[in-house]
Amino acid sequence: MMNDEIYRQLQRHLDASPVPFPETGSGVEIRFLKQLFTREEAFAALKLSVLPEPLDRIHRRFRKGEITREELETRLRSLHEKGAILCIPDPKHGHKYSKLPVVVGMFEYQVDRVTKELAEDFFRYEEEGLGEALLKPGTKQMRTVPVNVSLEYDFLVGSYDNARAIIHRSGGPFAVMNCICRQSREKMGHPCRQTRFLETCFTLGDSARYMMSRGAARELSREEILVLLGRAEDEGMVLQPQNTREPGFICCCCGCCCGVLTAAKKFEKPSEFFHTNFYALVDADNCTACETCMERCQMDALVRVNSHTEVLLDRCIGCGVCVNACPSGAIYLNKKERETVPPKNRKAMFMKMVRERYGLLGSLRFMGKAALGRKI
Repeated sequence: MMNDEIYRQLQRHLDASPVPFPETGSGVEIRFLKQLFTREEAFAALKLSVLPEPLDRIHRRFRKGEITREELETRLRSLHEKGAILCIPDPKHGHKYSKLPVVVGMFEYQVDRVTKELAEDFFRYEEEGLGEALLKPGTKQMRTVPVNVSLEYDFLVGSYDNARAIIHRSGGPFAVMNCICRQSREKMGHPCRQTRFLETCFTLGDSARYMMSRGAARELSREEILVLLGRAEDEGMVLQPQNTREPGFICCCCGCCCGVLTAAKKFEKPSEFFHTNFYALVDADNCTACETCMERCQMDALVRVNSHTEVLLDRCIGCGVCVNACPSGAIYLNKKERETVPPKNRKAMFMKMVRERYGLLGSLRFMGKAALGRKI
């Protein structure tokens, strides 16, 4: 176990972030980390903060003689290439580095190169602790918005609840990448039952630039990304953009592969875990009980009752997939009385997560360390 101590330290360092990285009884999280970090790289990553920082600041956190500046840069660049940390260009300092959450972060950055072993460890980790930690009450990294169904504009809370409006509002660029969840399930011998398409993860703005710079995404025009969005909706995908008013990504998810949906489905009331402003209802008089909606629902939220279908509200996440699929137009979306407005941007989202995780005093300490340039 002593040989794994550096990885345990890294796990705890990653867990002391807005997004949890919990410890499990089996230690599967250690196996996951070992596939991305050598011991020397784990040692270097222990000095990284949540916020991107220049190399010189990170190097000053080591004791004299522990590591040269050149060695540190080599290790950090290696970790960046492996998708284990964040590295962004900076005009003044060359590059800045920070630690990454396991999701959305390390796991997604394994797209197009994920191995069977890494996929197995990730999904086992999700089952043994990560999924429950990510689904705890509070702000999540993603929200659910309706697919392309007929909604009056005054019915919508804002353009952040409309995937097409998000794309039209964005200044771009736009890019698409393969779905890491479907790739991973395929590696594990469980191909997606919902769709044959892999290109269902859309990135916008700075996120698109970053993923294209890594060679993980291909650029699209606004028109092209709207076409792919329509295809995903036709395939019955659940739309989950980043939980901000200016999202950097939109995921098109299925109930058999997506880590978020599969984890939530195991609970009795999955609707409690999702940021959504809608829920579905069935007009019993118009319902023909064809069960098309039941086949399309990704959350098992529809049941047959006598001669019609009904919605299990504890399971409904307001995605609108059933509305899109209903041939008789008997299903419609209703707006919740209490509307949820997402944080303005990624920084605001993470700060809200910090306050919820660590309380007011904890969040003040968090901000104080950031202001002083200390590791957080």
